[in-house]
Amino acid sequence: MPPDLSLVIPCYNEGEHLRQSVADLLEVLDQLTLEAEVLFVDDGSRDDTREQIAEICARDPRCRSIFHERNRGRGAAFKTGFAATTGRVTGFLDIDLEVHALYVPMLVGLIERHGVDVATGLRYYLLSQTHGVLRAILSRVYRWLCRFLLDTGVRDTETGFKMFRRETAAAVVLGSESDGWFWDTEVMTRAALAGLRIHEFPVLFLRRWDKTSTVRFLPDIWRYLVELQRFRPKVGLGMLDRSPLTWTCIGYDLATTLTRGAQTRAAYAAVAGRIPDGVAVVELCCGTARLARDFLLPRGCRYTGVDANGHFVMGMRKRGVAARLGDVTRDPVPAADYVVMCGGLHHLGVDAVPLLGRMRAAARRAVIVSEPVRHHAGGYDLAGFRALAEAAGAAEIVPDATDRDAIAVFPPA
Repeated sequence: MPPDLSLVIPCYNEGEHLRQSVADLLEVLDQLTLEAEVLFVDDGSRDDTREQIAEICARDPRCRSIFHERNRGRGAAFKTGFAATTGRVTGFLDIDLEVHALYVPMLVGLIERHGVDVATGLRYYLLSQTHGVLRAILSRVYRWLCRFLLDTGVRDTETGFKMFRRETAAAVVLGSESDGWFWDTEVMTRAALAGLRIHEFPVLFLRRWDKTSTVRFLPDIWRYLVELQRFRPKVGLGMLDRSPLTWTCIGYDLATTLTRGAQTRAAYAAVAGRIPDGVAVVELCCGTARLARDFLLPRGCRYTGVDANGHFVMGMRKRGVAARLGDVTRDPVPAADYVVMCGGLHHLGVDAVPLLGRMRAAARRAVIVSEPVRHHAGGYDLAGFRALAEAAGAAEIVPDATDRDAIAVFPPA
C-alpha cells in the first residue's frame, strides 16, 4: 500500500541546520495519524549534508535518500523525488524551515478533506524582519510580474512549501520543464492552466539569519526574467506570437461581435439546442466559452472548455468557467456526455478525421461539430464539410437556414 503522505526534501548545502530542522519535521509527523515517508534528494551538496542525511536515514525507517551526482536545481530534485515516491499526497518543503513544518497537517488536510489538488503556502512576513528589505521587495516585485504576465490567480508562486494530489497533479509536476528555481512558477502556472484546484494557505515566513543564503540577487533575477519570457509562449500566454485581439477575452468577444456576432450566436444556439439540460459537456477550441456562458451553464450543464490560448483559459477561470489548456491535435480528449467544437475545425491545419475519431471515443452520447461553410477564409464549403463528416462517420449533417453554417452529429465510437 502506498503511504498517505510522501515528503520530498530537496537539499543543497544544508549542513548548518539540517539535523535540527529534520528533528522539528519528524516531531510534526509524529503527531499525524497518516502514514508518512520522507525522501531526501541531495542535489550535489559540497558540505557535509550527505553524511548527515545518511545518519538520519539510518536512525528513522521513515526516511530514505537519493543523491544527485551534480547540482541540477530545486525543480530537478523535487521531480526526482516525486517520481521515486507513491504517496497519495506528495509535496515538499524547504528544509531551512523558514516556513515551519507545523503547516504540513493543514495543507495535507486541504487535499485530503476539501478536494484541493494543489495546496501551497502564501507567505507573510513579520515587520521585525524587514531589515532583509531588499529580498522582501524583490519577492514582491516578482509576485507582481507573475500576476501581470501569467495571470494565474496565484499570489505567491515561489513558496518553498507545496503539496500535490498525486492522482490529478502528477502529469503537471513531472511534465514541467524547468529544473531550477523557476520550476515553482512553472508548475503553479501549469496547474492553473490544467484546471486544477489550487488553494493558498497563509503561512508565516521567519527568516533564518544563522544560515548561508544560496540566493544571488542580480544573476537570479536576470535568470528568472529570461525564463519567464521564454516560458509564456509555451503555455499559450505569449503576445508576440498572436493577434492582439486574442490577448484578452473581452477583446476577442468584442471583435467577434462586430464581425460575425449574429451568425456566431445563431451557430451556438443551434448546437446548444441539441444538448439536454444538466449533462456533461466538453468543448474543444472553446475560445471564450460563449457557448457555455450564454446557453449551457444557465441550464445546469457541467462544462469544461479546452483551448490552446492561455489568455482565454485564465480569463474563463476568472469568470467561473471550468477551462484548461490543451492542444486538441495531440492531447487526450476529456470524456463527457457531449463533446463539441464550434467553428474551430478549419483552424487546426491537420487531418480532421483522426481528431473526430478521438472525440467520438471520448463522448458518451454524441459529438457535435459546427462549422461556417460559406464565405469564410480558409474554411470549408458545404460540400467539403459534408465529405469530411461522412468520412468520419457522421450520423447527421444539417446546414442552417442560410447555408452559412452546418452541424454534423456523430455517434459515440
